[in-house]
Amino acid sequence: MELGMRRMQAFFPASLEIQEELLKAGFRVPYDRESGRRTPVPVVVGSREERRIRRSRLLKAKDFESDGKSAMLPGERTSLDMELTERGFLVLRPKPIEYHLEEMGFVSVPPRVWGTWASFSLPFSAYDELVDFLGDFRNDNGNGFYTASRGSGGRIEVYAYKGRSRKDLGIPVFGYALGLHGLTLAEEYLREKAKENGVPKERLRYLRLGLRKRRETKAGLKVGLVWENGRPAEITLKLSTTEPRVRIQGLYGELVGKSRGELARTDEWYIVVHAGDFITALEAVGRAFGDKSY
Repeated sequence: MELGMRRMQAFFPASLEIQEELLKAGFRVPYDRESGRRTPVPVVVGSREERRIRRSRLLKAKDFESDGKSAMLPGERTSLDMELTERGFLVLRPKPIEYHLEEMGFVSVPPRVWGTWASFSLPFSAYDELVDFLGDFRNDNGNGFYTASRGSGGRIEVYAYKGRSRKDLGIPVFGYALGLHGLTLAEEYLREKAKENGVPKERLRYLRLGLRKRRETKAGLKVGLVWENGRPAEITLKLSTTEPRVRIQGLYGELVGKSRGELARTDEWYIVVHAGDFITALEAVGRAFGDKSY
């Protein structure tokens, strides 16, 4: 089953592994104080709605309008393919068909210490279709799940977690792969930055800019609903990792953060969870505020 997404974001700046790979290749990541050259690791973003961002944050886009200070990006197309296996696993395959690259804006907490580093959003209209698709895997004993919510103004986000021990993770993730390989805009961006940093272009073919789950990686998928003004608006999926911790030597000292996985050359994007966990989590957040008025 394939569904159109409202929005997707893969925060590759959260990966110290990718930053170290670029540093070893000779890139000055993310900022060289002496020359003033900036080589930020890109965030891959796709949004169905038009978006306006600061022009300085836009690293690469296929089509946009700009007044010099801001950039207006047209609606983009992304999709999420869902595949069931004979052993009861659900394979989620995000597809960034149309997307752009952004620089991470200033945040008070460095991305390397975040839990969540990739997020995907589906319209709430897909809820019933998802429930029907996964109905055979429903687990009537959902006592091991709980929900937590947060809100601001007319917007409330509620997420499901499998057991208290999985705080901030969601449901177990058994495998994943996401990366910058195979993305035309990312390849163009890196070629430009290689020239700017004096990195031989031949070196680009050996870079490993994809991430796969390692055996010791503690990973989870938060399944949630966003409510706006009293009505469910979208289904959100957030990929998180919390352990182990990694250390790298940055340009100006040692950096410590959460591991995002094992470096790999992959242009395949996927996340693997148990189908029973996914539908139980989805229905748990669907019941969070009683009957859904839609």
